[in-house]
Amino acid sequence: MGNVPTKESRSRASSVGAHHSNTHTRSSRRHTTLSILENAGFMVYLSGSNSSGSHKLLSEERLKTKQAHLLALIVRYDENVDGGFLAPHGIYKLNLDYNTEIVRGLIVDRRIAPFFTPLQDFDSSWTDDEVATIASQLPLHAIDQAYLEEEEPDDADNHKIHLLANYFRRQEQKKRVRELVASMKEVQKQHEEEFMTARKESKADENVPDRELLLKLYREASECPICFLYFPPYLNVSRCCGQPICSECFVQIKRLDPHPPHDDMSNENKAELPHTLILEPANCPFCAMPNFGVTYDSPTDLSVGIGGVQSPANYKAPAAAAAEDAVLSSEEASGTPVLRSLSPQKAKPKQRRSSVPADAVGVVTTDFIRPDWEQKLASAKSKLARRAATASAIHASNLIVDDGSGTSAGNGSRGQNNDTQNLRYLQLIEDRMIEEAMRLSLADEEERRKKLHL
Repeated sequence: MGNVPTKESRSRASSVGAHHSNTHTRSSRRHTTLSILENAGFMVYLSGSNSSGSHKLLSEERLKTKQAHLLALIVRYDENVDGGFLAPHGIYKLNLDYNTEIVRGLIVDRRIAPFFTPLQDFDSSWTDDEVATIASQLPLHAIDQAYLEEEEPDDADNHKIHLLANYFRRQEQKKRVRELVASMKEVQKQHEEEFMTARKESKADENVPDRELLLKLYREASECPICFLYFPPYLNVSRCCGQPICSECFVQIKRLDPHPPHDDMSNENKAELPHTLILEPANCPFCAMPNFGVTYDSPTDLSVGIGGVQSPANYKAPAAAAAEDAVLSSEEASGTPVLRSLSPQKAKPKQRRSSVPADAVGVVTTDFIRPDWEQKLASAKSKLARRAATASAIHASNLIVDDGSGTSAGNGSRGQNNDTQNLRYLQLIEDRMIEEAMRLSLADEEERRKKLHL
């Protein structure tokens, strides 16, 4: 029959051709999978084909948010409440992530203690002159401590030969953040110089505290049991065990980062499941009760600065105010017209309170000043789910390629049928993993767009 192949050779040729066709198809699917996953992995930064522009826009928005946050942490001497300030002194480093707008509002409303300038040491035997002299020399901010540069963790990409564009973007972002922090340090120094100049002027600035106010604040200074520094006795009190705590230590306490449950070992793989991530409430640093919160009783005989009845430079103690009222009353009785100034309310004796529920009126919890903890947990779950879906899809794709090595060649039609079923099953897994990765990435992109429009 000439060159017409026999039935056996035709069958063998058909099998070889089918094998090469399937291998090419699987290889093509694998490359397509990797391409899709690569795009899905960066979906949070991309918007259509304009990836560079969108990423640059997102970086600029993050820098603006960071700048606004750092500006709110600048201590300004004209932003004072009852002898304290709206921004922390700088006992800890400047890596605070609490909501500055919420905390500033709480201080103005007298719901938590202001950020008082601390004393490094205190002795009850000091005279009034010694107390006033030491307090009058306190700086606004511990610049060297708060702006101390931290050692950055080693970037794993530093040891790679081929660096991706994302690596250089991260380095540029870190550089700009460092420059921003350095500029904020200079801003704080300027406010410090303005405060020192206002102290030296012959006519005192109304926001510079006078001697009477300094004595009122620091004559009976009390120690914060966490930072061991001395503050005016008007501190926050833990809602559970009634322990005092300064506002600077309070804003440091927060929930841990999202993590898998560490006390349930019933399932070894449970830690890899996104839905098992938890974000437990912060515990009291004194008695370890969950859902830490504080209360604050603002002094009724001290009301100066923002929302107060007196300015820091014109503070008068209750005894002096009472004497002035007596003089004014006698002048009014004699018929002399006088202008009566406002005087602070009488002090009320403090009473020791028992444990207060976290949702009680007047309690400020750590979650209240960091209301984004739920979003942080959801973001961590989404990130872990996306990472797991990506890894599973790549793994399934690799299995499909490896399964095409001809393992069923010696098993006849039964082996081919088994291989076909396995391929279909693995392809189904791969498709589902790709869909899940794309769904999570699109959900993240939609969430990011909503934030941009808020």
